[in-house]
Amino acid sequence: MKNLFVPLVACSVFFITTMLAHAQPDMKKQDYKNVAALANEPASSPHNTMADFRHIPIKAVRNFKSTWQHVDNEAWYQIKDGYRARFTENGVLYLVTYDKKGKWLHTIRQYDEAKMDRDLRAQVRSVYFDYNILLVEEIEQLLKPLIYVIHLEDKTSFKNIRFCDREMTVVSEIQKL
Repeated sequence: MKNLFVPLVACSVFFITTMLAHAQPDMKKQDYKNVAALANEPASSPHNTMADFRHIPIKAVRNFKSTWQHVDNEAWYQIKDGYRARFTENGVLYLVTYDKKGKWLHTIRQYDEAKMDRDLRAQVRSVYFDYNILLVEEIEQLLKPLIYVIHLEDKTSFKNIRFCDREMTVVSEIQKL
C-alpha cells in the first residue's frame, strides 16, 4: 500500500500544478500556482469558500443560468479573483469561472478516456499507445482555441500532454519511484 501511495500523491500534485499552468499562456508565472491550486482546494480553505449568493455578481449568475439552463446542482465558490461554479453532469466535472465583475473567464471540463473525442483519442493513442489515459481536461476560453491537457501513465512515468490546434506537446513528465 505504501508503494502505491507515493506515486498517487506525486500524480495528484502533478495534475494540479499543470492543469492550467501550460494551458493559459497569457497568465503570469505566479498566477499559475494560484489558479491550479484553487481548482482543487477543499471548500474549507480560506481562499476558496462557498460563496454567499448575495455576493456573486448577478451578471455571472445570469450568464451561468442562460448557458447551463438544465443545471440545478451547482455549487458556487469564491476564489481569489472571482467566482467558480462547480457541477457534475453525465460523469463530467465542470468548473465555470467568472471574474469579480461577473465576466466569464473559462470553463474546464474533466473526464476520463471513455468520454474523450474519438479523433483526439486516436491521435493520442497513435503516439502514446503504451500509456493509459488517466484524465482529460478540456479548457475553453473566449476567442481562443480549445485546449486539451491529457494525463497519461505507463509503467515508469506520468506525462501531461497539451493538445491544441492539432499540435501535441509534452508539458511535463515525472518518473515513478
